Amino acid sequence: MQLVDVLKENQVFLNFEAENKDQAIEKFISSLQKTGSIKEPAALKDALFEREKLGTTGVGGGIAMPHARSSAIKDLTVAFFRSEAGIDFKAIDNAPVNLVFMLLAPISSGGPYLKLLAKISRLLRGDDFKNSLLQAKDAAEVMQIIKEND
Repeated sequence: MQLVDVLKENQVFLNFEAENKDQAIEKFISSLQKTGSIKEPAALKDALFEREKLGTTGVGGGIAMPHARSSAIKDLTVAFFRSEAGIDFKAIDNAPVNLVFMLLAPISSGGPYLKLLAKISRLLRGDDFKNSLLQAKDAAEVMQIIKEND
């Protein structure tokens, strides 16, 4: 499975602003709801907050990968958010987060969900990939960068 098969251009949000992790999660879900990508925002928000209680998904290096499985979603869904100002995501290195890949999956989607999470993690290890995402001018360019690196 390729990331570009799951991430849609209307699920790429540049100029995203949030002061902290809780506000960011609220805005992640409302952004996706506006695109029509999700139908049960409250349940998905709860799932993300529950996952964060286990430990932050702010993995360091300016990156967060909030993720959750829930019966409130039917298809694997990925969204990308970029914050120029940075978000206090309580990351493991305490640095602000600029790049966020959020992954939502049905409960039954164990294998594909974990593979996609691992793929995103591998992609984000590359400094060139991260820098390209930080400099992308629009959603189409973000999609092209992901396609070229996926």
